[in-house]
Amino acid sequence: MKTILTMVVFLAATQVSAFGRMSMSDCTQSWEVFNLLMNEGDRDDPRLGAFVRVTPQGWCAVRGSDPAFATSRFDEMTWRAEEISRFVDDGIPPLALEFRISGLDPDEMEAGDISTNRPPLTLSATLRQIPAAGQVIVERAELASDAGDVIAGSMVFERLFLSSKSMMQVSIGSVTYKAGLFEMSLSGEYENPFGFNGKLTMRGSPEAQRRAAFDLISRLPDGFVDDASRAELTGFAGELPRPQGSLDLALDSETGFGLVKVGTFAAMGWVDMVENGGLDVLLDGMTLGADWSPTTGQTD
Repeated sequence: MKTILTMVVFLAATQVSAFGRMSMSDCTQSWEVFNLLMNEGDRDDPRLGAFVRVTPQGWCAVRGSDPAFATSRFDEMTWRAEEISRFVDDGIPPLALEFRISGLDPDEMEAGDISTNRPPLTLSATLRQIPAAGQVIVERAELASDAGDVIAGSMVFERLFLSSKSMMQVSIGSVTYKAGLFEMSLSGEYENPFGFNGKLTMRGSPEAQRRAAFDLISRLPDGFVDDASRAELTGFAGELPRPQGSLDLALDSETGFGLVKVGTFAAMGWVDMVENGGLDVLLDGMTLGADWSPTTGQTD
């Protein structure tokens, strides 16, 4: 699967020429359309008035210090795209997009009124589409902290046609996840360094977190994860809440994992899904490979 995904990503990169320089018109127009989409056409939104510039490297950029971002915290957002006119003129995704947002505050990203010393984060991604094949390739999406913690992934989605708004609407019901490679490198210096919402992270004492993780791993269907990968996941869970090392995952779907299926099971609630055998149905046809490489001994 890893070889197949690598080939698909390579083919996607060759389908589209290298990113060209963005013009000032490209930048200002794409910024305006993006904000109007995000704010349901509200032209009074102050972010529309942000100063947009073109960097010497040909990227569009806005700075978080701009008064237009009084309620947001970040250092800089940069982006570039291929065939940005698709987005500006027709409201459909460009053929390729690359963006980077630096200086994100993990405390703001995590639910609750908290204040920690966790270092800022940088979110970046490169996405391409192959229109004729109905594929969208996430070449790499990455969330990295200034302390060196990184979570990243590469993914392939199929049956996703973005040539028009009507085709996009039709595709919502058919889009499937095909394959992905994921990696997480953790220094162990900070608990939850990425500021994930509390609902997505394990809470409680270190022992309680490890117990909860062990229970989840034990419930994963045999057809989804083999004994070797289950042991790797268990090794990772044994070092919670501050694992130190690298976790690599390969998640493959034999027939394509429908995203509508995810929504259906999400409505059940996690406890109901696990206790009523929903995991077996949800993960049918999928396989997970895992490799955990610890760097040092773990202390609570």
